[in-house]
Amino acid sequence: MSLLIANGLSKAFGALDVFVGIDLRVEAGDRIGFVGANGAGKTTLLRILAGAEQPDLGRVTLGHRAAVGYYAQEHEGIRPDATVLEHLQAVSAQPERVLRGVLGHFLLADRVEQAAGTLSGGEKTKLALAVLVVGGHNVLLLDEPTNNLDPQAKQALLAALRAYKGTVVLVSHDSEFVAEMVPDRAILMP
Repeated sequence: MSLLIANGLSKAFGALDVFVGIDLRVEAGDRIGFVGANGAGKTTLLRILAGAEQPDLGRVTLGHRAAVGYYAQEHEGIRPDATVLEHLQAVSAQPERVLRGVLGHFLLADRVEQAAGTLSGGEKTKLALAVLVVGGHNVLLLDEPTNNLDPQAKQALLAALRAYKGTVVLVSHDSEFVAEMVPDRAILMP
C-alpha cells in the first residue's frame, strides 16, 4: 500500500536547479535513506514530502491511511515553557509510565519535569524524536536526526528506528548511520 507518492518534483532557487523530475513511491514499512553532501537538496526534498514547502513542479500525494510525522532539524515544534513530559502528553494518551519509559529510552529520564527551553541542542533533538515516536504516526520523515547527538544517543535512536514498525524516510549526511539502519533503499543525491 502506497503511503506517499511524489510525481515529477522539481525545485529551484533562482537559477540553481536543486533537483528536477523526482519520482518516488513510499510503501508501508519502507526504510529509505537519502544521503549526499550538504546542499544536495535532501532537506528541501524532505520538506516538500512533509508539506512544509511547495515544489516548483510536480506533486506529493498522501495515501489513504498515511499519518506523517516530520522531524525538522531546527526543532520548530519544541515549546520552551512546556516540560519534557508535557510534550509527549500533548501528542499521546498513553499512561505516564509508558511515556516516561520512552523518555528513558531517549536518555531523558532525568529531564522529565524540566522546561524544554533549557535543554541542550542534543536533548532537544532527543525530545523531538521521542514526540514523533509516541505520536501515532505510521510515516516518519526525519531530517538529519543524528545532528547534535552523542554516540550513545545515536545508538538509542538507531534502536528506536529498528523497533519502529512504520515507514521511515531519513535524510542524512551520516552514511554510516543510514547503513546501520539497514534501509530498503538508499538514494544518493548529487
